[in-house]
Amino acid sequence: MSYLENEIPDEDVLIKDLDKGEFGSKLLFLGLAQTGKTSIIQVVFENKAPETTSEIPATVGVRRKLVDFSDISLNVYDVGGQITYLEEAFVDLRESIFSRIKALFFVVDSSKHDDFETAKMYFRRAIGNLNEYSPEGKTVVLAHKMDLIPIEVRAKAVSTISEIFELEDYSEVQIFETSIFEDSLLKTIEKTLK
Repeated sequence: MSYLENEIPDEDVLIKDLDKGEFGSKLLFLGLAQTGKTSIIQVVFENKAPETTSEIPATVGVRRKLVDFSDISLNVYDVGGQITYLEEAFVDLRESIFSRIKALFFVVDSSKHDDFETAKMYFRRAIGNLNEYSPEGKTVVLAHKMDLIPIEVRAKAVSTISEIFELEDYSEVQIFETSIFEDSLLKTIEKTLK
């Protein structure tokens, strides 16, 4: 039995904003486990204080919700980063997950260098699926948890992720350093949605 089959309806019907009578644009948050995807969503879209996100349980399967952000209705998809859930999202539910995407935010924990190669593999697969199912969608890499990196080496951390992910091969992909404790995160998401 699929972990995710009860999470996403057939044909991936987007959640409709009944007050506005419209479907929200789809944002997809992907990355390995414990990179901060759910914390990002709670801080940016649910107005939670960053300090309250430290005890968030791991995302099981896919969570999605309709949110209003800067007067825009958004369907926000949060895919659990455990390998089991990622594989299911990339294989069994590939079309549902990657269709109709406005923006893909691929989240990397900047402090976990040992995870960069695995993250790169899923990033490349995500780009392939996005090109197939949502070729107009934007892709942003969030070099996240920068608050854990000393300020004087942050640029080097972003450069390392860019090199490992071979971002020079993807001219349309942007990378930003972010933290739930800094304005950089909100600014990056606002810029991406323009």
